[in-house]
Formats: sequence, C-alpha cells, structure tokens
Amino acid sequence: MIQDENTRLPGIAGSAMEKPASEWFLHWSSTTRVEEHTWGIFREHVVQLFEESSYQAVLREKLQQHKQTVDTETYNGEYSALIFRVEGMSALDQVLTYANGPKPRTRSYVKLEKPEAMDLAISYEMTHFVEQAHDRQHCLDKKKPWVDRAPSNGKPYTGKTF
Repeated sequence: MIQDENTRLPGIAGSAMEKPASEWFLHWSSTTRVEEHTWGIFREHVVQLFEESSYQAVLREKLQQHKQTVDTETYNGEYSALIFRVEGMSALDQVLTYANGPKPRTRSYVKLEKPEAMDLAISYEMTHFVEQAHDRQHCLDKKKPWVDRAPSNGKPYTGKTF
C-alpha cells in the first residue's frame, strides 16, 4: 500500500509524465512547498486538475494562451496536440484560436499571401453553423407565447456583417 506521506513518489511519477502533464508537474513542484510534496497532496492536485470537466477547461485555456515561440512547424504541432484533445469546439473557434497564435510577422504574411483562406473559413462557419443556430432560435421563439416576446420594430438587422 502506498503511504500518503511518501515524498519520493511524486518525483517518480513526475519523471514518467509526458507533455502537458510534465509541464504541469514542473510548475507544481516549483510552486508547492517542499513539505507538501507528499503522495496524498500530489494525488489530490492531479485529480483536481485532470478530472474530465476541469481537464477540458484547462485544455481550452492552454489553447487560448498558445502562441508561436519558434518556427511555424513547431507551432502547428503543438496546436494540433492540443486541439485534438479539446471536445465540442466549433470550427470557427478552432480557426480563430489558431489564427491568434502565430507571431505578428507570420500573421501578417498569412493575411498578405492567403487572405482568402481565412475569409473562406469564416464564411463557411457563418453560412453552415451560425444560420442553423439562428434557425433553431427562431423556432424556439415561435413556440413562446406572444407576451414573452420583445416587441419588434420591423427593421431588418443593420449590424455589422463579418
């Protein structure tokens, strides 16, 4: 039986971890007081962080913060490693998250050389998914009694289009 007070096991477990868990372990070991480097505390923190619901939130946060630090190929690999583990993210969010990560010079190059690629990705998302969401909302609105609806001014949408 593993004793919760064992101080060697967190280090052994941490040395066997792969990214992103190994990065988390390095952060944990450097920010946690030495007297708290016990198996019981380590196990508690691991479960809190990597439990499915919070794990998805952590992955999304990492994806939002992910930035290109070296070459584009490395950025693409790191992005792919994260995005394939995130569940339920729309294609538009994936594209926008990806597009926010490269270095400014790389982003400028993409906009200059391939602006239509980004426009096509956003247009596809808008025509295939946003309209479906709008249609679902319209159906829901039709099911509500008239007293629950806000009065309509009869004007078409005049907001800014994407």
